[in-house]
Amino acid sequence: MPTTRMKSDDEKSVQGSNGAPSVDSHALGEPVYRTYGIRFYGLALICILNIISSINWLCIAPVPEYANAFFGNVGLTTVNWFSNSFLLIYLVAGPLSSYVFYRHSIKTGLLVGCGLQIIGAWLRFFSSFVQDSTGRVALAMLGQIFCGFGQPFILNASTPYSSLWFSPKERSTASMAGGLANTVGMAIADLIVPSMVPDEHSIEFNFLIIACITTGFGIPTIFIPRHPKTPPSFSASTHHDRHQPLFKTLWALVTNYNFLIIFISFGILCGLASTVTSMLPQIVSPYGISYDDAGFLGVAFIVAGIVGAVGTGIFIDRTKLHKWVLRVYVPIVGFMYLALLMVGKSLPDVPPDLPPLCLTNPFFSILVKKDNYEVIIAICAILGFFMFSLLPVALELSIECSYPISETISSSSLWMCSQILGLIFLVALNALRDDNGDPPGNIHRGLILATCVAMPTMILSSLYNSPNKRMEAEKQQEVIVE
Repeated sequence: MPTTRMKSDDEKSVQGSNGAPSVDSHALGEPVYRTYGIRFYGLALICILNIISSINWLCIAPVPEYANAFFGNVGLTTVNWFSNSFLLIYLVAGPLSSYVFYRHSIKTGLLVGCGLQIIGAWLRFFSSFVQDSTGRVALAMLGQIFCGFGQPFILNASTPYSSLWFSPKERSTASMAGGLANTVGMAIADLIVPSMVPDEHSIEFNFLIIACITTGFGIPTIFIPRHPKTPPSFSASTHHDRHQPLFKTLWALVTNYNFLIIFISFGILCGLASTVTSMLPQIVSPYGISYDDAGFLGVAFIVAGIVGAVGTGIFIDRTKLHKWVLRVYVPIVGFMYLALLMVGKSLPDVPPDLPPLCLTNPFFSILVKKDNYEVIIAICAILGFFMFSLLPVALELSIECSYPISETISSSSLWMCSQILGLIFLVALNALRDDNGDPPGNIHRGLILATCVAMPTMILSSLYNSPNKRMEAEKQQEVIVE
């Protein structure tokens, strides 16, 4: 068995004549794998670009009334489509980004994504100078469409980038950082957009600031290296050799039931997380919880999620216990949706003829409590912790079970599924709103749907039994010496 070692940054490396990353040759002839400090430059930019992409996505979502007035009272439905369009566009742009990564390079895909978002952000700003309301909406929506087409090229880059540049002990953490940055961007948008837009006349300033930020951080993408001179692992060294015809690759994924388990579970849980996060104020406000307090629910969800994702990413990098984390975390997420459903159906009063035994039941006392805010915030924190912790696990397992298929296809497919299902869940929960219910405007039926969709994923996760193919291949080929 050949022995390999990790080489430091200051040792000599050789680049292949065909432009692909090549493996260093040690004095005795065995391959040497190494990492480069500049890998953190690319990862940091991918994280920042994901944050900016989310801000472009939610550029007016936190201030819908002001946006409606800015566009000449076109209606909140039209304003909401500025956000919904991103999810719909993913149907086309998601596969296109995978193809660019697959056939060209991650850097090419990032440049395309940044270019589209820069163009879109400035078109949206220039709409401020259009006096006709129809023309203003049309130009702003065109800019939003450009930004929407650019998002998948940025969102899908984190996992293939970490596979190409980071060692096996760092990959999960690096993938987690890029994927989690998108969610952090959502939280930042919810904080900074309302502060920049105190009235409808400030929408123009909001568009200008976002366009400048998008341009300022998009330009440095030019300086990201196309690939490392020497790969950090055996799987990275065979990256180009593993390319197959696209349709053959897709067929291999469709017929891989372990991949389909991860694909469906990730799509459902991540799509539900995006939907519930965006609709939390509408879910809890009928039960007497203010929009300000609802904002703290979202903060608890995201902050706990960040802590969980970082901790879990480091844990699986060290232990490689991906499957056990999947089997433990997914059921917890399912039961948290059930708990959210239970506390969401609070009763206004205790029935007078209720048996005394029920009144002493602590679980029942939660259900009949008029204001369940403390319980809901705890549920949101627990749900966020375990939901976002599944991000690095699912992304890594999608690659492990489908290896040697390229990471640019397998991980990107997961994001595409979550975006599509997120749009479906968003439309469904809004349609299930009960304006004539008790209380009026409650989304209890939508929470029933979310629970019924989330709970079966625990069965799916228990069926996953694929070996970690990429890790096993690397274990056979590499002995890394720090």
